[in-house]
Amino acid sequence: LVSDRSTAAFHFAFYFDLRPFVRAEAMFNMLNTGTVLILLIVASLVFASDANRLIVHPVERMIERVEEIRDNPLNAMRMADEEFKKEEVARARRAKAKKDVLRHLASQVWTGQMCSADTSGPLETVILEKTIIKLGSLLALGFGEAGANIIGHNMRGGDSAGVDAMIPGTRVDCIIGVIRIRDFSTATEVLQSKIMTFVNQIAEIVHGVAHQYWGSPNRNGGETFMVVWRMETEWTDKEITQMAGMSILACTKMLAGLHKSSLLATYRGHPGLQYRLRSNCRVNLSFGLHAGWAIEGAVGTEFKIEASYLSPNVSIATSVERATQVYGVSFLVARSVVELCPVDVVSKGRLIDRVVITGSSMPMELYCVDLDYRSVSVDNEPPLQVQWNTRNRFKVRQHLESEKAALKNHDYDIAAAFDSDPVIQEMRKRYTAEFLQLFNMGFQNYSQGEWQVARGGVSFSRGK
Repeated sequence: LVSDRSTAAFHFAFYFDLRPFVRAEAMFNMLNTGTVLILLIVASLVFASDANRLIVHPVERMIERVEEIRDNPLNAMRMADEEFKKEEVARARRAKAKKDVLRHLASQVWTGQMCSADTSGPLETVILEKTIIKLGSLLALGFGEAGANIIGHNMRGGDSAGVDAMIPGTRVDCIIGVIRIRDFSTATEVLQSKIMTFVNQIAEIVHGVAHQYWGSPNRNGGETFMVVWRMETEWTDKEITQMAGMSILACTKMLAGLHKSSLLATYRGHPGLQYRLRSNCRVNLSFGLHAGWAIEGAVGTEFKIEASYLSPNVSIATSVERATQVYGVSFLVARSVVELCPVDVVSKGRLIDRVVITGSSMPMELYCVDLDYRSVSVDNEPPLQVQWNTRNRFKVRQHLESEKAALKNHDYDIAAAFDSDPVIQEMRKRYTAEFLQLFNMGFQNYSQGEWQVARGGVSFSRGK
């Protein structure tokens, strides 16, 4: 053995430089750590993306839908149309992608669907979102514009699941239209169970025209329909004037569409109706318009409510419509509406009387819009060969909404619409300027108490 002294005097020493190995090991450790970090970040992003796509974003959209319905319940119908449009676009994209075989196969390989059947349905969040939209649409259809405050009030209370439908009403200024089906009791006795189809066929015309001309169908009482044209407090005089003219034009269009319909014309040949009504066997409507205030709100109890309008003005509008039978006309307009109409639309009416109506403290002037519905020719064109599925109904609604938006333009000439419509022209052709002059002369004598002279003038004008 070598002693320590010998070792201190002479020995071998070997030195190894481990720095490159340490650097390489440190670099590999850093790469390993970086790789793990990248994988964790990617995994967290993928997880967050899936969570956002499947849970967070759908929940946020549902909250937005609920808030939008709460602010304006009538927007639910528009939301349903937008959602259906998105579904149609997505369906078209999938159909287009399937035509491109290579791209479709690559997409299936990439998503792992090459060997698996597509049996997955829509996600629960998607089903819940669409259900919210459908419920909002049904609420808007059921309650209408009068029930918008009821829906909004109950959806604002997020602290309780209780429903408080009996909220105070709101006073609104509006034009009230009462529309009645003539000879309804006779039609009910003859048609029996088919009376529902009969009423719905008429309602399709009444509600469709009212909606197009910015009216809100409200109450259906079997033989009667009530349509309301609301006038907001912030509206200008021009907007109110335009709305009043719209109400008169809408009722005129309803009468024209009713007698032009080939579907409703078939009831003229019904044996039971012919036997009961004789020569007057045809579907007909009468109209009464009056403007004033009304209380908009819920009527009923906790067991059943109906969103409607209550006011003496509603009773007056009903009395104005009832007066059409007394005067033998189809369309009467109260002075309250005529005062709001454009001057060129006022000329379409004829002052026929000044009466006291129950509910009104002052005498009221009544104007008749002269319309000879018997001169309307039935539209015998063959019906469109269209399958009325959801897609085609959506297209029709979009077209009607575009036409409705165009009518909101302040430059829309209502009097020109009267004069340019061929059906309205045919109904008014009988009432010449000579007839109007003779009748006005007779009416002036009548209003001054000269009964015999007035009777002769009015009787002479009936022959014109």
